[in-house]
Amino acid sequence: MDNLDKEILNEIQWTFPLISKPYSEMAKKFGLSDQDMMQRLSALKKAGIIRQISAIFDTRKLGYKSALVAMAIEPEKLDYIANQVNRHPGVSHNYERNHEYNLWFTLAVPPGSDLKTEIDKFSKLPGIKKTRLLPTIKLFKIGVKLEMVDEKKSDVKPSEEKKKITETKFIATEEEKNYIRELQKDLEIVERPFLKSAQKLGITEEQLLEKVKQYEEIGVM
Repeated sequence: MDNLDKEILNEIQWTFPLISKPYSEMAKKFGLSDQDMMQRLSALKKAGIIRQISAIFDTRKLGYKSALVAMAIEPEKLDYIANQVNRHPGVSHNYERNHEYNLWFTLAVPPGSDLKTEIDKFSKLPGIKKTRLLPTIKLFKIGVKLEMVDEKKSDVKPSEEKKKITETKFIATEEEKNYIRELQKDLEIVERPFLKSAQKLGITEEQLLEKVKQYEEIGVM
């Protein structure tokens, strides 16, 4: 990566233009052609530095419950249990720790589901000695930004300016769920990345962008 790649990574971690041609808008900011910007992002993605470009939704606003889960696993069964746990759609990440409880992961379950019931499904797996369920009671982390430019690392503050959120009750209808499922997918690095998603949903690109902006304004996304 050169310094410009690192500056682009800084930018894309925290902001993304919610417009028809977002990469064009980013290109202007860095004095690049649209094609050069997309080529750089594609190369970063191909190298595995960018894992994906997608919307992140607030699970609590969607009615999900979440917990940190700690398991004490027989060492020889650790990889097997970790792989089984990772198959659960509500598990976002999973860590081995040098501790009696040597496997830790986060779990989110949709409205109507019970965290303990989901955890109990793992109990029949051989090698789990005991489990601790640590549900989210109060959220402290508001975001993570990895500063890519060495000269700027001293400028990183403990917190960023929070977005202003319009407090409103959100009801996830089947239509809204379809939008959310689509927006969680990896966004293509093409001139108009929202267009294909809109077509899949049977709406116009403008309608999808309006919906995306609304999700951001009310803190769902």
